[in-house]
Order: sequence, then C-alpha cells, then structure tokens
Amino acid sequence: MVTKAAAKPKPRPRDRAKTETAILDAVSRLILRDGLSGVGINALAREAGVDKVLIYRYFGDLDGLYRAYAEHGDFWWSVEEMLSATEGAPNAAEALKRGLRHHAAAMRQRPVTLAVIAAEPANRTPLVVALEEVREKRSIELMKQEAARHGGWGDVDIAAVTALLAAAIDYLAARALKIRVYGGVEIKTDKNWERVLAAVDAMIDGLFAASAPETRSRKP
Repeated sequence: MVTKAAAKPKPRPRDRAKTETAILDAVSRLILRDGLSGVGINALAREAGVDKVLIYRYFGDLDGLYRAYAEHGDFWWSVEEMLSATEGAPNAAEALKRGLRHHAAAMRQRPVTLAVIAAEPANRTPLVVALEEVREKRSIELMKQEAARHGGWGDVDIAAVTALLAAAIDYLAARALKIRVYGGVEIKTDKNWERVLAAVDAMIDGLFAASAPETRSRKP
C-alpha cells in the first residue's frame, strides 16, 4: 500500500520585533558580563539565541546594531521623560534642579549605562561612540526645550554647569556600584544621595542668585 508522504510543516513566521528586542537585550547582558569589548556579532548571536544572519538582515551591520541600541535601548533617558519630570517648575533654576535629580535616579537604575560610563574613556569602541552621540543629542535638545519653556537661562552658562554637575553624578553613581564612599561622603543609599543632591540644589540656587541682574548691579 502506497501512502502519501506527510506534508512538511510550514515554518512558523518569525516575529521580527521580538527577535530585534532579544538582540538588543543581549547587548546589555554582554556589556555587563564581558565588557564593551565582548559585544561582537558571534557573541551577540549566541547570547540572543539567533542566527547571526538575522543581525545583518535587521540592522544592516554591527554599527547599525549599535546605533539601534543607542537610540531604542534603555541606555539613556529620553527628552520627553525629562521634560515630564521638570513640568511645572516655576523657573529655570527649579527646572535644572528637578532635571538633575531625575538624571541621578535614572543613572542609578541603569547598571549598563554606568558600566559604559566607567569604561568609555579607555575603550573607544564604535558602540561607545554611538551611545555618546545619542547622549549628546538628547542633552542638547533638552537644554534647548527647557530654555524655551523658561525664557532662557539668563547669564548662566548652562552647558558648562550641566556638564560639571551631570558628570559628577555619573561618576558617583558608577563608583557606588562597587565602592560605598567618596571623599568621606557615603554614596550607596537613597539617604546618602539626598545629601549629595541637596548640595547640588544649593549650588544651583547660589549660581542663579549670583547671576541675577539685581545681584550683579550691587557688585562694586
């Protein structure tokens, strides 16, 4: 008796969005486990459980994957997220204080970001460059939109001020992953960080007060 061969099952359609997410998530895991130099095409394919051909198909090349991770991954806060955090601030100084507090909270919740920040000066990989470009673009756009909200920043050099204060926050947050103290200041707990951020608030208040027109007019 001759029987018909069983029909081959049709391949299940691939969920592209799910696969892309798996690949991008694998980038984060590799950074944490193996460092920036461990994020290669073969390692990513193994970590994500996909054929490396799919990485090229979906992202073009490794640099395209890095750009996608920088833009769409949870590496850095979005401008919309920060504007929401500062909404309702009565003036530019208060907006800056709220923004830096939100920045600190966002960094402390992003171990992958802190790992990159700690390693990037000595490890100038294409991934680092892609992440830096997104960070710079969003920071500049945020300052532009906050300035429009509050009629500018007065005489405060906002780019220099935010660079100094945000860099200090980034460094302390990265250090706190493994070390509990810096300069005699505890940096591990929320209570410790409230002390740091209260000092940041005071510096901002003093800076804006010193740059106010009425203050400058009283100077000899």
